Formats: sequence, C-alpha cells, structure tokens
Amino acid sequence: MKEPTFLDFVILVMVSLAMALVGLYLLANFNRLFRGSIKNAVIRRNVAAWFVIFFLNGAMSPIHSSFFYMLKKFGWSGIVAGHFISTTIDTLIGFNIVWAIAESKRLKRLSFVQHKLLLFFTLIILMLMINVTFSYVAYDHNLSSIKYSVISSIYVGGAIGLVYALISHLDIERKRKFDEKELELTRLRELKAKAELDALHSKVNPHFLYNALNSIADLSITDGKKARKMTVALADLFRYSINYSNNNYSTIKEEIEMAEVYLQIEKIRFEDKLTYQIHVDEKLNHYLVPRFVIQPLVENAVKHGLKATGQLTEIRLDVTEDGDGIVMNVADTGPVFPEELNPGYGVKSVYDKLDLLFANNYEIRFSNTPSKRVSIHLKKMIKNEPAV
Repeated sequence: MKEPTFLDFVILVMVSLAMALVGLYLLANFNRLFRGSIKNAVIRRNVAAWFVIFFLNGAMSPIHSSFFYMLKKFGWSGIVAGHFISTTIDTLIGFNIVWAIAESKRLKRLSFVQHKLLLFFTLIILMLMINVTFSYVAYDHNLSSIKYSVISSIYVGGAIGLVYALISHLDIERKRKFDEKELELTRLRELKAKAELDALHSKVNPHFLYNALNSIADLSITDGKKARKMTVALADLFRYSINYSNNNYSTIKEEIEMAEVYLQIEKIRFEDKLTYQIHVDEKLNHYLVPRFVIQPLVENAVKHGLKATGQLTEIRLDVTEDGDGIVMNVADTGPVFPEELNPGYGVKSVYDKLDLLFANNYEIRFSNTPSKRVSIHLKKMIKNEPAV
C-alpha cells in the first residue's frame, strides 16, 4: 500500500468531521430515533445506541496516527469488520449497563452533577475495558491498536457522557418550565372557576326578591308576626347566598335548610295554596354539593306550578343514596314539562355549577312520568370530613 498523501489526510479529516456531526445529531435526538419503525422499546433503544456509537467511534478512526498502519495491515475489510464488532459489543454490554445505572431509582436520588459524573466515568471505564480487550485479541496484541482503542474509548465515552448530561439538563429545564406553565394554567383555571361560581352565587332571582319585599310590606300592615317571620327567613336566605366562608360547596343539610327557608317564605305568601314535604336520608347530611343547587329547582317548581296556575301545588323534595351516588328529586303537581324544555336562569345556574364542580360526574333529568319531577344524580360522593 502506498504512503498516504496530504489529500488523503484532508479527505479523512472531512469524513471524520462528518461522522462526528452525524453521531452528535443522532445522540441529541436519541429518544426520537426509530420511534415509528421499531415498536419494542428495548430493541429500539439498542439500535439507536448502536448507530450513535458507530458514528462517534468511527469519527475517531481516520484521524488517528495508527489508522494507516492498521489499514495497511488489516485492509478496509478488517477495519470495517472490527468497527462493526466493537460497536456491537459496546452497545450490548457498555450501553445497557450504563442505561441500567441511569434508570436506577436509588442512584437518581443523587444530585444532578453526582449522577452524571457517575455515568460519565462508568461509560469511559466500560468502553476502555471492552475496546482495549477487543483490540488486544482481534489485532494480534498490536500495541498501536491498543493505544488507539484507549484514546477512542475516552473520546467516545466522554462525548456521549457530556452530550447526555447536556440533554438531561435541557430536559429538566423543559420539564420545569412546562410544570410552571401547567401550574399557572391550573391557577388561572381555578381563578376563572371561582369567579364564575362567585357570580352564580351572588345572583338572586330579582322577581323573587321584589315579590318577597312586597309581601313583607303588605304583611307589616295586616300581620306583623308573619312579616317578621318572613323578614327573618329572607335574611337567612341572603346571608347564605353571601357565602362568607368563600366555599363553593355546602353540605346537603345546609342546602335542604335553605330550600326549606325559601319554601317557608313562599308558604307565608301563598298560604294554603302551597304545601311541601321534605325527606332526606340522614346519613347523607354531611356530603357536599354545590351551593344553591337545590333551591333553584324548588323555586322553579313554585314558579311554573303555583304562580303559573294559581292552583294548589304540592312539592316534594327527596334526597337518597343510589349506589355510589346521590339522587336529589324535586317533584311537584304543576303543569307537565313541555317537550322542548327551555330552562330559565335558575336551572341554567344549576347546570353551570355542576359543570364546574362535578364535571362528567352528574346527570339532570326532567320527567313527567310517573310524576312530574327534576332529578339530579351525582355520581361522585364527597364527604365533609370536618363535620363528621
């Protein structure tokens, strides 16, 4: 074989640089390599590692001083075959041992720097052990090949270790920024939900307030005791709506009490034209529901029953347990629901509150048989632990 010329050296340097760039690119995109073509994660990881080591190790070969000596002694076929074999051994043994260390939960407890230094030196030591042993056996105890293996092992192990540390740092930074954005989005969603719920809680049917105050004004002349009783009941209802505790939930017991306060106010107004019954499973008293989720349904029954017809209206409120959920029924003897139901503000507010606090965990049904009623089925039960 003739002596290498300057042009040969230039070509080899260019090839070496190209292989180094390809190897570093593959290493930087390691987690995405062969994702669409190889389903098995272990095989995909090893194939990707093989190509990374192949190019990075290959980048060292052409520029080493002993390369032409090795080429002259073993030929291109020997060098390529040796490179393939050493890359495969490095991958199967070195890479998998380093990967096991990298994924060890116990070792991940180390600091970032300690963990990456451990991987860095483990990688270099393993590659030195594998490549030097391989070169010593494969190249007939040739000292030049052993020297080359030492240098290339340090180079490849160091390059992989440094790039891996850089990628890990970037991944941690990306995850930190992503977590910060997620936290901020969660906080904004909570603020939005709170604002929406506050708006829903703060709105009281103005017609109800207007009529109640007119009734109090009339009763103050004809029946002072009833006027006082109605005023106290109205104050209790509004105190509950103010929500001093700033809580989006109330216990079923509190909700039932406020629904009954509302019915008492209407009973004072309409006297014998309104009757009501309330039945609650006592063991459900301390479970949580959205604030003002029952009263609007009761108000709806009064509005479309008694107020619309002026006739005797009976209202029955039942709260029962159904499997792992809670069912709240409001039945009345007023006119049946039309086929195309157009819910008013009160019923819409119930939907809005349930969407915010029990998303995908509730059902509302309007039915006319066997009796006219509105049913809310909460599929998630939340116990008010401090009250138990």
